[in-house]
Amino acid sequence: MRRVKIKLFLAILGLGLILRIYGLEQIPNSLSADEASFAYNAYSILKTGRDEFGHRFPLYFQSFDDYKNPVFGYFLIPFIYFGGLNTWSIRFASVLAGTMVIPLFFLLTRKLTANPRLALLNALLAAISPWLIQYSRVAIDMELALFFSLLAVWVFLAAVKHKFLYLLSALVFGLSFYTYHSSRVWVIGFGLVLLILNRKFNRYIFGGLIILGLMTFPYFLSLRNSQVALRPYAVSVFANREEVNRDARDLQSEVKQKIPGAKLVHNRRLTFINQTVNGYLKILNPDLLFGQNLYNQIGSTRLFYLWQLPMILLGIIVLLKNRYQSWFILSWILIGYLPGGLTLLPVFDRRIFLNSFPLLLLASLGTVQLVKYFKLRFLRLQKIAAVAIAISIGLSFHFYLHNYFIHGRDTIVELWGNGMKQMVLTAKNLRPKYDEVFVSLKLNQTLTFFLFYEPYPPEKYLAEGGTVSGGYLDERNHFANYRFKFIQTKDLKPDTLYIWSADELQPCLGVLQTTTLTDGTPFAHFGIFDPTLAGCQTSTLSFAYTP
Repeated sequence: MRRVKIKLFLAILGLGLILRIYGLEQIPNSLSADEASFAYNAYSILKTGRDEFGHRFPLYFQSFDDYKNPVFGYFLIPFIYFGGLNTWSIRFASVLAGTMVIPLFFLLTRKLTANPRLALLNALLAAISPWLIQYSRVAIDMELALFFSLLAVWVFLAAVKHKFLYLLSALVFGLSFYTYHSSRVWVIGFGLVLLILNRKFNRYIFGGLIILGLMTFPYFLSLRNSQVALRPYAVSVFANREEVNRDARDLQSEVKQKIPGAKLVHNRRLTFINQTVNGYLKILNPDLLFGQNLYNQIGSTRLFYLWQLPMILLGIIVLLKNRYQSWFILSWILIGYLPGGLTLLPVFDRRIFLNSFPLLLLASLGTVQLVKYFKLRFLRLQKIAAVAIAISIGLSFHFYLHNYFIHGRDTIVELWGNGMKQMVLTAKNLRPKYDEVFVSLKLNQTLTFFLFYEPYPPEKYLAEGGTVSGGYLDERNHFANYRFKFIQTKDLKPDTLYIWSADELQPCLGVLQTTTLTDGTPFAHFGIFDPTLAGCQTSTLSFAYTP
């Protein structure tokens, strides 16, 4: 029996790896700006010990002035060293992290429930989970954050028998803290829950708290830097001053009118609480996980299979029978949703990604309970129920595979840089013929893609000044003969190549070539200055033009 379980586990792990690595360069069919940024900064540190801004072994990657967490960037370095700076190498780092999450689903489930069969089922659901597969195939930090978070909790629970493991658990929690923004809230909140549920305090826990405190201290120290502190504040509900200002105006007006209770109703603290509650309700919307065609998903895929929704609800009922497990899982979920609830920006599944474990565990609990129910009440229907569940899982899995791996090759996802690679490679071939190449900022995050796809040697880039600013609108960035700015009439001159968005109007530029998105939609125009074009006003040019 033990050998059978080991074979099943290895089969599940193999299936998970195949789903994460097959067609890795083609699906998704383009790199996102975050992927390119992580990769080039890791490449720059590998070659020079400095990031694109010239910061030596930075605690944070300034990137687009959003100060990305450091762990994933440094995690990429050996993959780039051995595989080079390319799509497959950097995505394989996420594949590895995402595949290693599967054993942790098994281990943590078994540790919590002492049920190997339930643990195998949860590992299977993790292996075929669209949510986990999607982010295992892109080079961003969430899968690694999930890996460290699961590992930290499992080691903490294992420390009940081997107390020295509390020290290791604290170390891994610290790594999770620096892997993804949402992890910080979860590490602090759920770490406190674990201490409460543990009910015992010893010198190893005390030592672990010291380790975690020392590891997280640089982050809190860095908040003195207004730019670093700006990121968590700028995306939070507390940055939304519109409702606060409206309440302030209403309060001022109602106080003049001597309306009773005005100061209570329009209290700014209540406004922030109301914004947080509204954010929490939005992030709890089932459409986020069970809906189709959201702007960061491929094809018509869902992040969860539809059959899992009733199983999760049934799993909650089962969970409530066990006090420890219910506190453990429900606390994890509530805290895991908190970063999404506190965020001002559009509702985004990435911010609640750490909840993938408890939600899939609930689905597993519900599925097992349903089979048990038929076994106890309708013995003759038990096999029929088991077959029905297997068919539901199989059909859902088939539809997912078809939508993701067949239609996913041509899917254009709004958040990922479709069309950028072809544009950069075309520019790379053309630029030696021109004195300068102007790239319009309306193409969005072009600098990062040009650095990655060239790829431009970091030593030369830093010698030329490196990145001046990661801001979307900053026109000071340049390297080689590229200039990244908004193309205006004053910039038009001979012997210069211009690259601009297909949606951008440039009446004085003649189109030489156009690159497209994967579906054939025009993406970027390449052209030169042509003052003879209809609509071109030569009187505003920055040099004297003679027809």
